Parts: sequence; C-alpha cells; structure tokens
Amino acid sequence: MSRERTDYLLDMNEILGPKMAAKLPGFVKRFFKNRLHIDQINDCIMKAEHYAGAGFFDEALNYIGITYRTRGEENLDLSKKYIFACNHPLGGPEALIIGSVFNKIYGDGFKVPANQILYNMKPLQEFFVPVKVQSGRQNRDIADRFARMFESDCQVLVFPAGLCARTFKGVITEMPWKKMFITQARKYERDVLPIHISGHNSRWYFFLSWLSRTLKLKMNIGMLFLVDELFNKKGEEFVITFGKPVPYTSFNDSRTDIQWAEEMKNTVKTLSEDNGCTPNM
Repeated sequence: MSRERTDYLLDMNEILGPKMAAKLPGFVKRFFKNRLHIDQINDCIMKAEHYAGAGFFDEALNYIGITYRTRGEENLDLSKKYIFACNHPLGGPEALIIGSVFNKIYGDGFKVPANQILYNMKPLQEFFVPVKVQSGRQNRDIADRFARMFESDCQVLVFPAGLCARTFKGVITEMPWKKMFITQARKYERDVLPIHISGHNSRWYFFLSWLSRTLKLKMNIGMLFLVDELFNKKGEEFVITFGKPVPYTSFNDSRTDIQWAEEMKNTVKTLSEDNGCTPNM
C-alpha cells in the first residue's frame, strides 16, 4: 500500500468539518466520537493485516464479530455487469457484509452509493460514492461520479430505499423504493439482480426513529446511533440471498418506474422466505 497505516485513521474534526468542529463544545464532540466509535475503528485499523482496500471488509467484520452465509450464488453470471438492488435493514452492516461477499466474487470491482457515515470510513473510501448533497457544485460532482460508476466495468450495489427500515405499528417495514435504479438499469443496459440481507436494528433505534417522526424533526435521531447498532451486532450471523437477474429490457412502459421499483422490492422480500430469520421488510 502506498499510504501509511496512520493515514487511514479517522479524525472527529475531519468528519465534522472545520466550521462545525470550531462551533461545537468539547463535550458534544466527545459525545459524537463515542457514538461513532472512532477509537474502536482506529484500533481495528491499527491491528488489521489489511488496513485498507477490499481486504478491510473482512477485517472490520472479524473485529466486530459478525459472520454471514450466502444463498443463491449460482444465479450470478460473472461475465455480466449488474445493478444489485438490496433491502436496507441496518444502515451500515449490510454494506460491510455484502462488500466482503463481493470481494470474494469480484475482487475490488464494485461500487456502493453510501451515506456520509460510511463514506468517512477511510480504509474503504474507494468503494463508496457519496450521496450527500450540500451545494449545487457538489450536486454536479456527485452526478458525474454516479455516471462514471454506472459506465464503469464495476458491479454496482444500491439500496433503493435510501433510508434503513423502521417500525410502523410494531412491524419492521422497508421504506418505499426510489425509481433511480430502474432508470439507470435501462440507460446503462444493466440487468438488475435482487439481493436480500437478514437482520434488523434494535428497539432503541426504532424508538428514536419513531420519536423523530412524532416530533417532526428534520433528521432521524437514530442516525447518530447507527455505528452503535453496528458494534452491537457482535456474535450475529446474517444471511445474504441472491435472486435471479431481471433483464433491463423487462422495465418497459407497461408500468411506471415507481411501479417497477415496487415490484423489485416485493421480489426481494420473497427472497427472505426460508432463511430462518426474523422478517425485516
């Protein structure tokens, strides 16, 4: 590796940005540092044999104590470029887990649109395309990155819900899927391969999400605890199920793109059958 191990360590001031870091009092920054488990992540980086690149997916999972098993790998055609459409139950672990799976299948040839928390994971930054927009210039930059991602030879993993699953009337529910991956599948002539991953967040996270909705807050307070949720998955085994690819030519004008997205969401939901895990969609 061309960079030193210490170059990949996370820094709270960098994550917050210079303006925010200057405004926040020390106790608030310490709170964020603890919630984001900065010290533990840096400890993992310092101890890891593969402290950056695709090998760090496994290093991170092993450090936390997460395991997984896969089903349906026979549905993959290794000569094809896909858009992998996955449910979004956790808000972090699924990207690490599927990243580990893809590393074993595709090496480092894959990309994942990611939230700001994941994008700040320096050892894995090359695999993530940020989706947060703060200005018109950034909007154009992100659009260019997305175009390059879909035009590349890399496999693309997307979470069409955008937000991780929540509870409604006590039932874990996947958020509505956005249509972007359908339009991009047609535009870039990529078949869509559905993936389901098991698992769900804690009652505490679901309570905070409910509280945020009830108080009509602009942000979901639970997002602050997503890294907590990741580290609390120690000892859990997840199940990843690959479905059969859907040709991009299937997404015709017999339905709207939103309707096609909903159908793909339902397809992913059926993949969870017989996986022995708690329903999470």
